[in-house]
Amino acid sequence: MTAIQIGPVVLGWERFAALVAVAVFLLAAEVIARMSRSPALSRWAGAAVLWGFLGARLGHVAQFPAIFLAEPWLIFAIWQGGFSPIGAAVGVAVVTAYALRRGLAFVPAFGALWLGAMLWLVLTLDLTDRPAVPAPEFGVPLLAGGQFEFAAPDAQPIVINLWATWCPPCRRELPMLADVAASRGDVRFLLASQGEDEGVVRDYLASAGIAQAHIGLDYTGALARHYGTIGLPVTLFLDRHGVLAHVHVGEISRAVLLREIATLSR
Repeated sequence: MTAIQIGPVVLGWERFAALVAVAVFLLAAEVIARMSRSPALSRWAGAAVLWGFLGARLGHVAQFPAIFLAEPWLIFAIWQGGFSPIGAAVGVAVVTAYALRRGLAFVPAFGALWLGAMLWLVLTLDLTDRPAVPAPEFGVPLLAGGQFEFAAPDAQPIVINLWATWCPPCRRELPMLADVAASRGDVRFLLASQGEDEGVVRDYLASAGIAQAHIGLDYTGALARHYGTIGLPVTLFLDRHGVLAHVHVGEISRAVLLREIATLSR
């Protein structure tokens, strides 16, 4: 499973798992705090979530200084993803060390933290054990002419982005994706419009000033069905053998895109 839909909201499974684990951690800490009449435990739990989140985000920002120095407002674009587990651990560790020095009981705090961490591991276990998904055997028409064929002799990694002109986050990320696609010769890009007519796509690209290169026309949403995705936008990362390696659900940042491409190239 790569995503979950809750009403009109689509969340990547990793984000959903993190939210559930944090909620369970906070609930467990609150229950233990009330049973033991220890308000310090409840205060620590809230601080651990806050500083863990800040540490995770700042850790990611520190990995891509050139990108965030050029566009510092992107630091606050947390909906695009980009969090460092090491940064989160450092943030939680600092807050916990401070709280322990001020008398926080270690055993109940560790118990609540362990419960949240174990739940996150269980929920994300599916991601590490999912079966390999091969590349499609069909081609996708390209707006500039010809077809995008997944079986290519150069055996390069592939990045597929599923988007539509009516999708606001798709419109926000598409110029960046087109820019990265134009600058990389080591990765093949397919920016596949989902279920839209050629004229609609051409008109939008012209109005937005986006080049037609790498734009595909997936008239029937065949790629979404092949990979079992829900919602838009979705970015798929295929290794050099055409096997699905990672799925990013929702708007993607330049930093996360480059990080996943670097992972494919290893």
